[in-house]
Amino acid sequence: MPSMPHETVIDLFRNRPTLAATLIHGQGMTPARYDEVRVESENLVDCKPTEYRADAVIVHRAENKPVLGVVLEVQIRPDDDKRWSWPVYLATLRARLQCDTALLVMCLSRATARKCAVPIDMGHPGWRLAPLVMGPDQLPRITDVAQAIAEPELAALSVVAHGRKRGPAGQEAMDVFCEAAPFMADGLGSTYADVVLALLPKVAARRFMEGLMAVGTDKYKSDYVRQWVAEGEAKGLAEGEAKGEAKGLAEGEAKARAKDIVLAFRTRGIDVPPEAEQRILECSDTNQLSVWFPKSITASSVEELFDSE
Repeated sequence: MPSMPHETVIDLFRNRPTLAATLIHGQGMTPARYDEVRVESENLVDCKPTEYRADAVIVHRAENKPVLGVVLEVQIRPDDDKRWSWPVYLATLRARLQCDTALLVMCLSRATARKCAVPIDMGHPGWRLAPLVMGPDQLPRITDVAQAIAEPELAALSVVAHGRKRGPAGQEAMDVFCEAAPFMADGLGSTYADVVLALLPKVAARRFMEGLMAVGTDKYKSDYVRQWVAEGEAKGLAEGEAKGEAKGLAEGEAKARAKDIVLAFRTRGIDVPPEAEQRILECSDTNQLSVWFPKSITASSVEELFDSE
């Protein structure tokens, strides 16, 4: 079954099909002129009973005729079987549309991108398929707020690609997205903030969330955010038990848990008054924090948290 990161990346292209043309431009292929782009059936069936299904198929059209078909594949990890099926995807789509086709492979890690970029030798003289791979080193880093507002999907991918590691480049990508998020059309700032959180490693996701809160865009209510916070709590408890910390978590871990309680309320759009925040952050009783945390995920107000004492 496809993973959540896998499906999340595909959704960016389904929401804005022109993103494919933006990414393959300059990667050795210039898209033909078109006046319409749309997502079409990803089922690629040949004359045999075997059915091949790509992650997504994006078709560029001019005067209602296809001029370019893009097969989109998202690879979370290397898969040698794809080296046999990818050529079939392209050949089948080319026959169906009777126009140029391209294979665009999105990778979240450099190691996967390097392996997917290895050309596929088809055995026929002069026939080698070189996938157009977009990994952390190929995805553009968006540093202009205006561009981030105009191209929110690309801005989200920029954070995912460059914000995974600490450093000025990654931090700039995060800062630009956070500054642009409140001005993105149709509430896409909130939507794609959740996308970024789903795709970033936990440590980087926390830094990104802190950036959102700093600019006042901390009201995220997605299932993913709640799951992310809950998983962090569960992991903390498991690690504590594994180390035999029967007397409670260390002071630093207790402080982190208290911050997670405040963060859980804010990510759900619930106001935390200063006096309540102070009370939570100053609590060093790990048993009390363990009682408060589940409440912070479901309570409709901070007052309900203290009612649980």
